[in-house]
Formats: sequence, C-alpha cells, structure tokens
Amino acid sequence: MSAPQQIGTLKQWASGIPKSLHRGATIRLTMSYTQKSRDVLAPTGFALSLWNFAAPGFKQMQGISAKWWDPVHHRWEKASYYESNGLIGLNLPGYSPTVKVASGKVGHVYLQVTFSKTAYTGTWHFEPMVSGYWLLTSKGTYDNNYLGDSRSQYTSTLRP
Repeated sequence: MSAPQQIGTLKQWASGIPKSLHRGATIRLTMSYTQKSRDVLAPTGFALSLWNFAAPGFKQMQGISAKWWDPVHHRWEKASYYESNGLIGLNLPGYSPTVKVASGKVGHVYLQVTFSKTAYTGTWHFEPMVSGYWLLTSKGTYDNNYLGDSRSQYTSTLRP
C-alpha cells in the first residue's frame, strides 16, 4: 500500500455572517463546500472555528451556543461538541457515508450561533470547515488519499 497522496481540492466557505451584531443575537450561517477529485466526498462531520482575541485562550465559547441542521435526520440538533479554544462541531451519525458530494458539486450545512449577554465583545473570526470525510471511488470503496484544504475566513464585530 502506498502513502496517501493529495488527489484533489476541498474548498469551504460561508454566508450569513453580518459585519456586526449585538449580544443576544442569533445568526444563521450557510456553510458550503465543494471538491474536485476523481472521487466522491462523504463528510463525517462539520465544524466552525470561532475565536476572539479579546477572550482568554480557553474561554472562547463563553456565552456562545449553537444548533446545526442535521443533513441526515433533517432536523436541528445541538452541537456534538464545543472545544473551549473555539470550535463548534457536528458529527454525522453512523459509520456508513450518508451525505455524498460528487466532484464539482456544492454541499451545504446550516448552523445557528447565538451570542448571549456573556459572550466577549469585539472582533470574532469565523472559519467554516468539513472536519472529517471519507473519499469513495467510483466503485464505492474507500480511497485513503486526501484533498488539499482551502477555507475562507470572515470577521464580525460583537457589540454590547
């Protein structure tokens, strides 16, 4: 078996991030992703990296809550995890690929983020990502290669 190689690209971006907002606001993001490769992309999870330099290192998530639109069960779900250094994630259910995106097609996942009265004010940085994935060949078998990653970043100012 040869070492995994890059066989294509994965691009991730978002819409719905306002230039500014006030504490207490909920924003709805559309996270989008597309890949170019010989395979089909089957995401296993999604994440939003969210950080504010005004917040102490492991208190990024203070006052922040989120819900994801589960693309498998078609309902809003609480985040699967929050990492205190600024990551909100959704793990897709099961061990078998359920969401599949062919080369050149665009996939979407939706996320609501609420900034409560205790969230740190200032500039928030957003970076959407496919946090894990399988690559499937045209025969449906797993390909152990990988895609080069490209993610867009955004900022928004949280006001009192």
